[in-house]
Amino acid sequence: MNEMFDNSFENILKEREFAQNFINEGAKTGFRNLDINGLKKLIELKNKYRINNLFNLDEYEKKINLIPKSMGIAQALVESATATSRFAREANNLFGEWTWGEKGLIPNERQEGKKHKIRIFDSLQESVDSYILNLNRHFAYEDFRSLRQSCFIQGKNITGIKAIENLHSYSENKNAYIEIIKKIIEKYELEKYDTLKTQSPFIKR
Repeated sequence: MNEMFDNSFENILKEREFAQNFINEGAKTGFRNLDINGLKKLIELKNKYRINNLFNLDEYEKKINLIPKSMGIAQALVESATATSRFAREANNLFGEWTWGEKGLIPNERQEGKKHKIRIFDSLQESVDSYILNLNRHFAYEDFRSLRQSCFIQGKNITGIKAIENLHSYSENKNAYIEIIKKIIEKYELEKYDTLKTQSPFIKR
């Protein structure tokens, strides 16, 4: 699982660096005569991360960033029952992500009248990628992103314990869920992954 997060992080850093370089270079000319291929790529990132202003670098930096790996690992352990759950085995879904599309597993405990399914991924890596993207762009996790950005501005690192306290919308169990994740992080000493230089959620310009 550690390697899968590293793979996701590598791609995120490439996207972040591209946005920084393209927008900073474009600003020098008032965004005139932009490279067409580069502009198309920026538009793709804008749509992927649900950015409002195409050339607002602050928005990209707030959303295209890493997460505390300890939190991700702990959530995967809980949501997938250490990768033994039906959702993990049959859908490659490590984080209990829902979908309302056609491709999904119907939860055995789904209440009558509910339409959601458990999203099916082609690989576990795809599940990790989607989990991080969800945290980086969904409106429900704005508090988490604001905390991360605030720590970034102050030059501080954000730990899994601190981050999960700002994900009240992730689970219907809210505070009880948060406490479970915190205990998992502490029990397995997962925050050691958050202090490594290469895993820092804060990538400077």
